[in-house]
Amino acid sequence: MFSLIKDNKGSVSIFDSLLSIFILFMVLIAFNMVIDIDAPSLSEENNDFKTSQDIMEIISSKVDGRDYALIERISYTLSSNNNSIASRRKVKSLLDDFFSAYLGGNNQNYHYAFVETNQLNGEILSSNGDYTSADMVNVAIRNYGNYSYKLYIF
Repeated sequence: MFSLIKDNKGSVSIFDSLLSIFILFMVLIAFNMVIDIDAPSLSEENNDFKTSQDIMEIISSKVDGRDYALIERISYTLSSNNNSIASRRKVKSLLDDFFSAYLGGNNQNYHYAFVETNQLNGEILSSNGDYTSADMVNVAIRNYGNYSYKLYIF
C-alpha cells in the first residue's frame, strides 16, 4: 500500500501545488466573467438629463460670440418691459429660434418647455409639447437676477 507519511518522491507536494494552481485558475476565470457582465452605465441612462443640463448651460453662456448670454437677453427683455405681453412674445421668438437650432436637427425627438417660475409664476415662455403628460422629464434650473428659469426636456 502507498504510504503518504514516508513519501520521499514528493508526489503529495506536487499534487498540492497542482490543486492550488487549479483553484487560482478558477478564481481568475470567475473574476473575468464578472467583469464581462454588461451593466448599464448611469451616463447611458441619463442621456436626457445631460442634454437638459447642456442646453441650459448653452443658454447661460456666451457661446455665439455676442456680449450677452441668451439668459441675460431674456431677463433684460422681460425686466425692461415690466414682463409685458410684447416682451414675452419677443422672448418666445428668441427661445423658439434657439431651440430649433439646438434641438431641431439630427432627427432628435426632444420635446421641451422653458418656464419662468419666480416673476411670472410658472408661465411657459417657449414649448413644443406638454411636459405634464410625459413619462420621463428631465429638468435643468438656472437663476438670473430676479428670474428663475426651468428647462424641461422630455
